[in-house]
Amino acid sequence: MLKAERLQGEVDLLRWRLFDTREIFQENTRLKNLLNFKQKSSRRLIAARVIARSVDSWSSIAIINKGRYNGIKPGMVVINPQGLVGTIMESSDDTSKVLLINDPNQGISSIVQSSRQEGLVNGTLGTHLIMRYLPDEAQIAVGDVIVTSELSQLYPKGLLIGRVVNVGRDFSRLNRYAMIKPVVDLANIEEVLVILP
Repeated sequence: MLKAERLQGEVDLLRWRLFDTREIFQENTRLKNLLNFKQKSSRRLIAARVIARSVDSWSSIAIINKGRYNGIKPGMVVINPQGLVGTIMESSDDTSKVLLINDPNQGISSIVQSSRQEGLVNGTLGTHLIMRYLPDEAQIAVGDVIVTSELSQLYPKGLLIGRVVNVGRDFSRLNRYAMIKPVVDLANIEEVLVILP
């Protein structure tokens, strides 16, 4: 019986080591992709790690481990290799709050990449965004890519936001809207890049 318990203890220890190894491998892969993206980008970028999230259900905020000491200020844009993540809303000496793009207080001047149709993308606190103020004749369809427009004074032009998953009409029946699935998995981001001016 003692031998069986000892063997079971060794099996459990090996399982934990395997789990740790997998976690380290996944982190290394993410960080390598982040570094490759940063090196290839023409923008000046600061890498940061997400260390906390908002605990309430009426906002979508992440806390990162970089702040004023690193040159980060409110209004700076936050991305990752997939696309747009959000903006810096507050910064302390060594941490910053990021308002994620799925927060309802976030408004992003955007365009449909193919038709160049303009609209305003807002967060919904859910897994999707909504693009509003589309005229009735707007050329937009499921699958279209949505990017930041040059009309935005905050966001650089052409940052990838997401893809259209549904198009409908608002209550007035005068305008259309589009539901957008963000390209960034906002619920599971671990590392980000802050764009420096």
